[in-house]
Amino acid sequence: MKIVFTSTGKEWDSLVDSVFGRAVGFILYDEEKDKLNWFSNNENRHAGHGAGIQAGQNVAGLGADVVITGGKVGPKAFDVLKKAGIMIYSGTSNKTVKEAFDLFKKGELIAY
Repeated sequence: MKIVFTSTGKEWDSLVDSVFGRAVGFILYDEEKDKLNWFSNNENRHAGHGAGIQAGQNVAGLGADVVITGGKVGPKAFDVLKKAGIMIYSGTSNKTVKEAFDLFKKGELIAY
């Protein structure tokens, strides 16, 4: 499974970002390979409009199965992710990426 976290940094101990479309970046965790990869979201952070749609398309392009974010995903980004078959989870405000991953594995995150 490939899990994408909105993130303020590049490592497990980085905080989960509370936004999706304008997140600092995304951490992709490939469970099969046990590997983290960082993807900057800089181009969307400063976009005048369409940040959520473009971020959603970028995440879908990574082959993500799941997105975990600290807050809600906007309606347009939500549509992009859902059409790509990506599950969306939230409820990880003020958590590290590792803490969010552990909560996900325990089934304790909010799916929408």
